[in-house]
Amino acid sequence: MTELTRAFVAVEISEGARRQIADLLGRLGREPGVPVRWVRPELMHLTLAFLGEVSGDFLESAKVRLADVTPQHRVLTMQLRGLGAFPSPARARVVWVGTEQGKDEVCALQAGVVKALRSAGYQPERRPFSPHLTIGRLREPGDVSRAVAVQFESEPFTVDSVVLFRSVLGPGGPAYSRLAELPLRKGQG
Repeated sequence: MTELTRAFVAVEISEGARRQIADLLGRLGREPGVPVRWVRPELMHLTLAFLGEVSGDFLESAKVRLADVTPQHRVLTMQLRGLGAFPSPARARVVWVGTEQGKDEVCALQAGVVKALRSAGYQPERRPFSPHLTIGRLREPGDVSRAVAVQFESEPFTVDSVVLFRSVLGPGGPAYSRLAELPLRKGQG
């Protein structure tokens, strides 16, 4: 039997933005309301494609295809701003921080990543891509309207690569390790 690896493709956020989100989570954690399991800031990333449980052969093919597509996209500046919830603040399952600066570039990068992965056999989600950073999850739908009303804006930061991650689920939460880091194109040309 072939061993499968749980994997995803993402871009990372800066340490400064992580600290700002940690401060935000500290404020949100003091608010009375529904029980949200807040994500540890060191685990936060902006997912471009969740691959699920995939074979080693698929991962090797994905690395090659991602290495072909990432140089087609320039290094970008991103800024996180605003909070929201899926499917809605009144019946939330996920609490997120949105993107402001760099949103169009991230959407174009995600489309390129998905197109490259499709040629390796990846089946993307049917939902349209909405660039966001998951900061909390709820076991049962709950009203997080007060939480998402909090103002948040991160420092601008540079995204210079796409990372293929392995995810191992454990009792203390997920553990991520890098399988590949694929640089974006530097400069104007």
